[in-house]
Amino acid sequence: MITQVENPILEIHDLTVSYDQNPVLWNVDLSLPGGKLVGILGPNGAGKSTLIKAIMGLIAPTSGYVKVFDKPLNEVRSRISYVPQRESVDWNFPASVLDVVMMGTYGKLGLFRRPGKKEKDIALKSLEQVGMSGFVKRQISELSGGQQQRVFIARALAQEADLYLMDEPFAGVDMSTETAIFQLLQEMTAAGKTVIVVHHDIHSAMNFFDWLIMLNLHLVASGPKELVMNEELLRKTYGGKLNLLTRVTDMIRQKDFNPLKS
Repeated sequence: MITQVENPILEIHDLTVSYDQNPVLWNVDLSLPGGKLVGILGPNGAGKSTLIKAIMGLIAPTSGYVKVFDKPLNEVRSRISYVPQRESVDWNFPASVLDVVMMGTYGKLGLFRRPGKKEKDIALKSLEQVGMSGFVKRQISELSGGQQQRVFIARALAQEADLYLMDEPFAGVDMSTETAIFQLLQEMTAAGKTVIVVHHDIHSAMNFFDWLIMLNLHLVASGPKELVMNEELLRKTYGGKLNLLTRVTDMIRQKDFNPLKS
């Protein structure tokens, strides 16, 4: 089930991505509305991170193309923020929490301008939003995994982008941190931002996302949560992994999951 969108913020047309001539994403075609919290779901190896990287232009597609804000990526890159997986970052790099978050402001400074009071204020506000104001001078290597993730999101906030792409931002964080970050993402979309998140937990996806993309090498579904979160599409996405789906399908059958709840 693929919901097509008028005036989409993101368009992906016939996107195929291959590694060593082996397709890891096959003929993905979708469009997304603005101002939504979008989850990308699928089993391990389904191509979720690959899709995010292809949108960002970090890997070249074998075929197809991506348009953001109805323009090629390079024309609107300053309006897009990317949060990679935490494991892909060298956290031993000697930098303070404030230094890392201020890096988010560099894109709008230009080549020869140095960050000043305005940029520092933006960084401090971003840290406050993620509950990390008390860690400004701390070295990033001294933080827990959940704290590092919050700092990474603060750096993305400091970019003051319109579209945010986040690759597994909840990996390795505790439940309270996950809930706090989800609430922040909901506040961002309420303010008109669009946030796309690679996510692995179906249960929290049911509660927090507005729109879901379901992947398993190809696109299984893309649409409003209440239309695509059903047993048939979950089984098409996750295949024979029935243990994973038992609780979710039971919730759907018993109508414990109310997609119209805020």
